Amino acid sequence: MKLYWETLFEEVSTEKSLRQFLNPLRGYEEEFITGAIIDIGCGQSDFLLDYANKSSKIYAIDNDGIQLDYLRKRAKVISTNNLENWEFIKLNFPVDALPKDKFSVIILSNILHFFSFEQCVEIEKVVDNIAECGTMIYISVHSYKFYMNDPENPDNNEYFKHYFKIEDLKYIFPKEKYEYMFVAEIDKIDSKQEIEIVNKWIDKYLAINEITDISIINEIKEDYLKNKSQSDIQVIFRKL
Repeated sequence: MKLYWETLFEEVSTEKSLRQFLNPLRGYEEEFITGAIIDIGCGQSDFLLDYANKSSKIYAIDNDGIQLDYLRKRAKVISTNNLENWEFIKLNFPVDALPKDKFSVIILSNILHFFSFEQCVEIEKVVDNIAECGTMIYISVHSYKFYMNDPENPDNNEYFKHYFKIEDLKYIFPKEKYEYMFVAEIDKIDSKQEIEIVNKWIDKYLAINEITDISIINEIKEDYLKNKSQSDIQVIFRKL
């Protein structure tokens, strides 16, 4: 995946990435409590870039130092305060302790599907521990309709550990503790831009691994470049 993140950084400018980004948190910004914004498993987070120039403290959390470096470079492009309010922290979530602060927003975008359902139940306890009354929490996860989900395959949960239904999230984050502000199921196919990024990523992989057999190249590209059902669930809830 390091090759993919490198390709994404090279091919999509920060300006373009933000222009295309749809941030559902914007509709609730007037309701944010005072506090920091934290993105756990941030990658090259459009969320944090969208809030790059807020006065709030910003915590970028990831277990991959390369991703943090890419995000830092992107943030510098748009920052008006030289990133003085940012902290880039490499840690292994949820094993390592998160920074101690009061958080107005907690972001868990495209990370929970890397954990089993049982692990997600334990992760809720971590989130609950750092959330204040009024903290907004954003979550995006792969839906059970995601193209890679094949329950008949014995290796189905080798990479993504769990594919979600809305009921799963409501069990993990019960309504007794969280007020659900926004729930959306998003189904889409890859855009031309996304397919081109994947194509360039594959070319890099093939070159590094010295794969030149045309039949193997065509087989790899046919599998990765076909239209796929990108199905995700997005939720915003507020800690009660």
